[in-house]
Amino acid sequence: MKHIFIACSALFILSCNQASKPAEKQEMPVVKETPVGAVSDKLPDPVCRMPYDTSYKEWIVYQKDTLHFCSVTCKEVFAKAPEKYMAKLKK
Repeated sequence: MKHIFIACSALFILSCNQASKPAEKQEMPVVKETPVGAVSDKLPDPVCRMPYDTSYKEWIVYQKDTLHFCSVTCKEVFAKAPEKYMAKLKK
């Protein structure tokens, strides 16, 4: 039993002592940081000023302008005082 313990200990020490090779450095590909669904010719969210994104599901037509909102909350805030937010948007 003593010999088995010594043999297992020796194998354990040898296996832990082996130096592993460092991983080769690979350069990460360069990715442009542009929003996936952003569209520059559309008006931004008039309440929080986030740029228009194709994933926006909330919208209102106000004086022939279709305004898209990032959330239901922004849409409701705009609906309470649309003139205020349109004035800020036109500046």
